[in-house]
Amino acid sequence: MESLPQSIGSTCIYKKSERKRKMRSVVDHINELPDDILVNILSRLTMKEAVRTSIISSRWRYLWRGFSGCLNFDDPFTMANSKWPHLNLKSGPINVERHKFVNWVNQVLSSLEGHCTEELRICFDVFSNHDIDNWIKFALERRVRRLELDFSRVVYNFRFVGQYTFPSHLEFYSSFRHLTDLSLTTVGITGEVLEHLLCYCCPVLEVLNVAESSSLTSLKVSGPSLKLKHLKLNNLDNLKDLQLHAPNLLSFEYSGPILPFSFRNVPNLVDASFWGCFSAYIARNLCQHSIFLVQLHTLKLDTCHLLIGDSEYRAGRYLHDIPEMCHLKHLEIIGKPKVNDLIFCIALLEAAPSLYKFSLKLVSQYDYESYESVKTIKDQPYLSFTELRSIRVVELLGFVGHTADFELVMYLIFSAKLLEKIIIDPCSTWRVGTPAELIWRETAEYQSARRRAFELAAKFPLWEFVIP
Repeated sequence: MESLPQSIGSTCIYKKSERKRKMRSVVDHINELPDDILVNILSRLTMKEAVRTSIISSRWRYLWRGFSGCLNFDDPFTMANSKWPHLNLKSGPINVERHKFVNWVNQVLSSLEGHCTEELRICFDVFSNHDIDNWIKFALERRVRRLELDFSRVVYNFRFVGQYTFPSHLEFYSSFRHLTDLSLTTVGITGEVLEHLLCYCCPVLEVLNVAESSSLTSLKVSGPSLKLKHLKLNNLDNLKDLQLHAPNLLSFEYSGPILPFSFRNVPNLVDASFWGCFSAYIARNLCQHSIFLVQLHTLKLDTCHLLIGDSEYRAGRYLHDIPEMCHLKHLEIIGKPKVNDLIFCIALLEAAPSLYKFSLKLVSQYDYESYESVKTIKDQPYLSFTELRSIRVVELLGFVGHTADFELVMYLIFSAKLLEKIIIDPCSTWRVGTPAELIWRETAEYQSARRRAFELAAKFPLWEFVIP
């Protein structure tokens, strides 16, 4: 191999040395900054990135201890490996990992020297009451703005066993006056404590998320100075009473028992999401909630619990009772890939004249009845098949490529005259966003469905298809 000419080699060496000189110059300028500015810069990084800067020089060794940004303690891969051992993510037994996680959190929190913290997020299967009490005390002392405690169990069926109970010493919560976002999952908290936090201790709280709490049996979200804008209540199996009087509430998400609460006291609500049996209740009684539905911009419904075999549904009663949702911009449905479920989706589309985006997330795609005994979409007498004048984007997750899937896409192409983009993702709905997603995308089922999606796209070359 011939060597490079001497002039070229000299030029390369010169450029490398010049780059190193400029980098040293940048580092020297940064080192001239005072410590408080450097700590402010570090606090804009992730916690792990800030800790890594300790190796730069002796001056930087302890600067990270003044970190005031987001403290994110999360280990999703270990949790996933405990739930699904076949993923082979190389983590140890859950008891060993739980001990390591608690030590990690305690070591970092005890090392910090700042006076405030923007966010504290702790997500793992832990139930060490003494340690969790200290973590909450840390949040109080550091005047956190966002606090998330997620102690979800590895074994879902036992999520209420040994559940940590949020402290009921209400007099200590005055330091939560800076809190704007509170999220509690698998944390036992009573309605009395939540109401006290909302009304007296958290004057600027805008986001509240409570899930899988065995202690929450009743809740009243009300108050003349309530600033709450976003409320999520999920998997609250013991909830029996819910009262909403929140004039500033913009979004509401709920899954749990069917409760007869009213939406009349949420005049600014524009985003609603319902899951489980309560979602089926809403779907069957859309006409009764027309005043609330007409103000929505986003609606998300779970139709998996809708009883398709019900004679009234099969007669088309629900299709006729859907009120017009004139302000709706985004409709998202989680449902089964059966013709009758898709018919209900179409009826909702026809009742939303201003809709911009439609998202359909299919579940249980490989476990449903044969299409042979069911009418296809085009044979239904209860649909008007009117022109969909505003839909621009369609998203289909969990696509398999069977009759109903193809018919729905073709219906949308021919009915939505302004349709610009069709996103088709064959990935299983429940695996998206989990460590199991990448493994699923390598399976034969996924690859087969993906090929059918490309075959469908090839039939309509004038439309933009996005297929991951």
